[in-house]
Amino acid sequence: MRTKLIGFLLLLPLFYGCKMATSVKPETTGPEPEPYQVTRDSVTSGDYLGIAINEEAASVYTKIQNLQLIKGITALNVVNNVFSDLTSLKEQLPLYQYILLDQKPGSDSGVQITVEKQVVKAIYLNSGKQLTQWPEKQPNNSSVRLGDPVSSLYEKLVSIKAIKQFTNKFEYISLLTKNLSANYDLGMSRSPQWYFGYSTGVDQMDQIQVYFQNGKVTKLYIDHYAKYK
Repeated sequence: MRTKLIGFLLLLPLFYGCKMATSVKPETTGPEPEPYQVTRDSVTSGDYLGIAINEEAASVYTKIQNLQLIKGITALNVVNNVFSDLTSLKEQLPLYQYILLDQKPGSDSGVQITVEKQVVKAIYLNSGKQLTQWPEKQPNNSSVRLGDPVSSLYEKLVSIKAIKQFTNKFEYISLLTKNLSANYDLGMSRSPQWYFGYSTGVDQMDQIQVYFQNGKVTKLYIDHYAKYK
């Protein structure tokens, strides 16, 4: 449910004449968006945007990177890129723009960290509360703070996890939004789905969902979004 909500929130800025968001807004309820219509196309053979059925995930990632200038793509979301072992993520953490830390089941005190230009840009709790550091009232070496370089995240999170009060926030670690300037990581090949979107006109956008099995493309869905007139 987390990733579905985040995906929907990533679509909203395009309906208001903005570029697709590079950061993810907190998972909170709010005013209903303006009504929109969706039509869907599917691809189960051949290719779409150069992405071919049965193509390897690593090759697909290179093609999506190349689409940044052509289509204006600013974010790639990797579904179910979820971990419970922080120690395995030292190399992967700097490759993502959105990190969610939470316990099982999910909680209002789950932490959403957004990275932009290789520094921490925003910190939210799932409740919607915006923070300047997490955990609050912890010293610099055991808290993530706005402006921290992404290269410092792993060591800081290791320190935070060692604090008993916050250990359970590492039961569910989601690396969702990939930094498209970063290298491919093998964890991406285990994801069942990637998705990205781009504007196709005023109040219009397409969202492309790429489905994988055993690291190869099985199908693509293309959802065409437009506001009702």
